Amino acid sequence: MARIHTWIALGLGAYIVVLSVSGSAVVFRRELNQWLVPRTVESTEGVRLTGDNLAQALAGAYPGQAIVEFREPPRENRPVFVSLERDGQRTDRLFDPYAVKDLGSTFPPVLQAVEWLVDLHDNLLAGQTGRVLNGIGGALFMVLILTGVWLWWPGLRHVVRSLKVGRPQASRRFTLQLHSVLGILSFALLFVWALTAIYFAFPEPFEGTVDYFDDDLNDLERPGEWVILELIKLHFGRFGGLWVRFLWLVLGLVPAILFVTGFVLWWTRPSRRRVAAQPAVT
Repeated sequence: MARIHTWIALGLGAYIVVLSVSGSAVVFRRELNQWLVPRTVESTEGVRLTGDNLAQALAGAYPGQAIVEFREPPRENRPVFVSLERDGQRTDRLFDPYAVKDLGSTFPPVLQAVEWLVDLHDNLLAGQTGRVLNGIGGALFMVLILTGVWLWWPGLRHVVRSLKVGRPQASRRFTLQLHSVLGILSFALLFVWALTAIYFAFPEPFEGTVDYFDDDLNDLERPGEWVILELIKLHFGRFGGLWVRFLWLVLGLVPAILFVTGFVLWWTRPSRRRVAAQPAVT
């Protein structure tokens, strides 16, 4: 079990760190979109430009760029969508028809970076192939955390004592205790992340299981579907308020911390130190 746990961890090391860091980085994906892309204009007082007057104002606001199209919103407090083109490059902007000013891009650089991280986290930047690899990685990660629990189990009498980390110190014993306790305390969430990663890549077995327990496949109700939906919410932290998002941002780094502490334990293992201490044969 120890060898299985160790070699899976070493083999998945870079993968675990990338998924852990990218997952934490995109926790605020929805909020960033709401914060960085204006949904309303500052004020609806004054004259709202429309039609030809709006077209002239847009031409003056974006000199040297061709206005491909603009869409006037049905609600008075919403900005105008403007699509521009220059040298074959197309950009989309938002425009205030009252204050006659540009409000910014509909897809600013920060959101572009977030979407790149989302693609990295979901598909490893490789489309459906990356999604399948993520499913395989999730299955191996599940084996990793299950073997970790097996190796940690101290017996019922010693569970409480085994959940104590102790005073921080630069020692292999402290690193082992930190690695074990952090892994056990986050086991449920790690298991959910691994299970949902498998589901995102291979949904058919899960959907088939739900349908198996559905008496009527022709109606709109699926009795067991709520389980999958709740697991997805847990995966992304899509419940509660901003405090949940902050918590998930921190917890998302746990797999990376587990790999680092596990690597330190492997690198400082006694057998390796004994081999390193042996004199060279001449």
